[in-house]
Amino acid sequence: MKAPVGKFIVMITFFIALVFTVKAQEEGQKMPDEVKWLQKFSGKWTSTITYTNEKNEVHKYSFNMEFRPTAGGWGLLAIELANDPTMGRMNGTDLLGFDPYEKKLHCYTVDNMGTCHDHICEWKAPDHFYMEHNSMRDGKKYQEKIDFRLKSTDVMEFNIGSFLDGKPSETSTGTFKRAK
Repeated sequence: MKAPVGKFIVMITFFIALVFTVKAQEEGQKMPDEVKWLQKFSGKWTSTITYTNEKNEVHKYSFNMEFRPTAGGWGLLAIELANDPTMGRMNGTDLLGFDPYEKKLHCYTVDNMGTCHDHICEWKAPDHFYMEHNSMRDGKKYQEKIDFRLKSTDVMEFNIGSFLDGKPSETSTGTFKRAK
């Protein structure tokens, strides 16, 4: 008699676990607007960036970005390419995604110029995407603030400011146009 009851309990336990798994997957499929809005960046973009350092030296250089959806639309992969005759060629990769527990977007950036860090991101408005990174550099507080303002489906303004111990150290600005 014990074997049929044991099998029945195992089958009921398995069924309950299956129902909870399916329910969790259904609830997990609800994509927040801030994730959907990332797709506005999809495609190739080009700009001429104006870079200014703490010595007020100014460089202008070409900057290209390509954004591709990843993880079934839950993330965005960005490839960055820049070429400044003074600073050299920069190759970077960014991965943007949503942390459902924090309810925050993150952008993890790696490039060949020594960058490897995370940004906390937010949509300040449906056409204004903001990213911020905070860490230490050479014993000083480092902060990076990045704004993307979508002016249309094919034009966005870019502004980045870097700060060491609260003092401006670098700025970059530009207007990206969607490549046709």
